[in-house]
Amino acid sequence: MPEVNKNKKTNNKVITSIVLLFAIICLTAGVLFLVKNNSVKEALILATSVKPETYTELYFENHLSLPNKVTLFKKNNFKFMIHNLEGKDTEYPYEVYIDINGEEKTVCTDSVFLKNTEYKTIPVDFTITMRIQRAEVVVNLIDKNQQISFWIEEK
Repeated sequence: MPEVNKNKKTNNKVITSIVLLFAIICLTAGVLFLVKNNSVKEALILATSVKPETYTELYFENHLSLPNKVTLFKKNNFKFMIHNLEGKDTEYPYEVYIDINGEEKTVCTDSVFLKNTEYKTIPVDFTITMRIQRAEVVVNLIDKNQQISFWIEEK
């Protein structure tokens, strides 16, 4: 009887070794397939690589001092800031306009070049020359599809 148990243990070890060898062969074949297949390789690289987040900050420098009540033909102003966190030097074309009942009146259009991590404050002057009840002042980073805005009313 003891020899039968010994043979069973030996058989179990052989079977376990064969299964393990088969699993290693399958895993190796799968890895080789993944390495040869470019789209799978790219997906694997993307899934296991850490890329820094890149973005642009666009905000009003002093949001509490934005003009909210304006007088006809009187100059108003505000400042906005662009902060480049794109990981590369970037040109930022922008526009500022006033949306009065769906009609956009351009205040200014320009662009600014910022090196990576650089920021710039941009002053804007505008004058309302037509009667409004309420209008939206919009700063638009054209290539980034990014906007900030505030509302104004006539005094």
